Amino acid sequence: MSLSLKLRQLLISIFLLLFLLPASFFAIDQAFYTQLLTSSEQKLEVHSYAILSELGVSADKIELTNNALAPDFYRPDSGLSAYITHQQDLVWQSDSSLNQGFSPPSDNLTPGEHLFRPVLQQDKLFWVLSISLLFDAEDYTRPLNIHVVQTDERLIAPQRAFRATLLRWFFGIGCGLLLFMLLAYYWTTKPLSRLDHEIRKVENGSQEQLQGHYPAELRIIKEDLNLLLNSQNRQKQRYRHHLSDLAHALKTPVAVLNTSALSEQPELKEQLDRITAMIEHQLKRAASSGHDVWKKQIQISPSLQKLISALSKIYRAKQINIEVDCPDNAVFRGDETDLMEILGNLLDNACKACQQHVRVSVHTKADKLHLCIEDDGPGVPLQKRQYLFERGTRLDTYHEGHGVGLSIVSELVTSYSGSLTLDDSPLGGARFTLSFQ
Repeated sequence: MSLSLKLRQLLISIFLLLFLLPASFFAIDQAFYTQLLTSSEQKLEVHSYAILSELGVSADKIELTNNALAPDFYRPDSGLSAYITHQQDLVWQSDSSLNQGFSPPSDNLTPGEHLFRPVLQQDKLFWVLSISLLFDAEDYTRPLNIHVVQTDERLIAPQRAFRATLLRWFFGIGCGLLLFMLLAYYWTTKPLSRLDHEIRKVENGSQEQLQGHYPAELRIIKEDLNLLLNSQNRQKQRYRHHLSDLAHALKTPVAVLNTSALSEQPELKEQLDRITAMIEHQLKRAASSGHDVWKKQIQISPSLQKLISALSKIYRAKQINIEVDCPDNAVFRGDETDLMEILGNLLDNACKACQQHVRVSVHTKADKLHLCIEDDGPGVPLQKRQYLFERGTRLDTYHEGHGVGLSIVSELVTSYSGSLTLDDSPLGGARFTLSFQ
């Protein structure tokens, strides 16, 4: 499991938290507002029945028999008021309505009907409960409409208080959930991080197997990886032993042939030299670990300095200028013996072929390692390049130097799933470019 995948899972969890909490907050707030409306309607209905119970109607006026109504009906600007209309004429209003600037709605309601709705007047919102009734007097019946009015501020005030309390609770819950998610994320991904750390230690050669204790889900992966490592190591050892045994077995009879009189014949000597070179090649391959699945990270710069120091002494007479461009953090994911074999062959060929200048450049791009070795020698003709890396080609064919050990280099590069190309160098000679994942 890569770190990016872990991070995506954490971000998804945080996104769900940030989505669900506001959605829950909005839903609860709307539910509370709906409940407030229902409660307000019920309260206004109770006030209307209280007004009806105290209502006194005579032929010339309408009045309330006593002051049994809620105190808010007698206090100005209380936000609660009442009106009584007869055939769209205002016949009574509470003291609290005098400065309110509200006009009762002129609805034609049927007797017994009541209506609760919002009314917008003078850019102010009012909630009005209207009840239509037929008031029976001693000798006549009079139609009346009772309107109980509440300002929107009386409805919003408790909602604001509830919203502030709810916000504090949700903030606390959100912080708690976020902390819990971080702890759960750390706790659940800790085994994966330990497994990833151990795999990296196996890759760089710090340890040979996975040794940590893991949950049941990861224990199977650990065991499978250890089986793969054991199988790979056994296969590599068998390969190296068999190849070494074969090369050593051939070395003795070839040595005997070299001491015989027949070895002085040019044709036989040429073939014996070729067989000897092939045996040395296979012995080097047997000692190589280029087929390892788990590769170490080898610093390239120290290996280059060792090779350049040795080649400068060998080719002292040519006074070669070897230019190196290699970052200190450049690494080769493989075995140091293989790296020395690759660089040694290519640098030795370049020193043999050059006039005075050899250039080595190393850089990493998009997690891919690129090595370039070039010289100012005569180069390699186009018609010969396709045969240069073929197995079985005489190693001394190209007197300029290119060709010696290149089959070894080609096989080593291939074993690391890399690529090796040859083209013309701006210096005038050949340029070998190697690329590794």
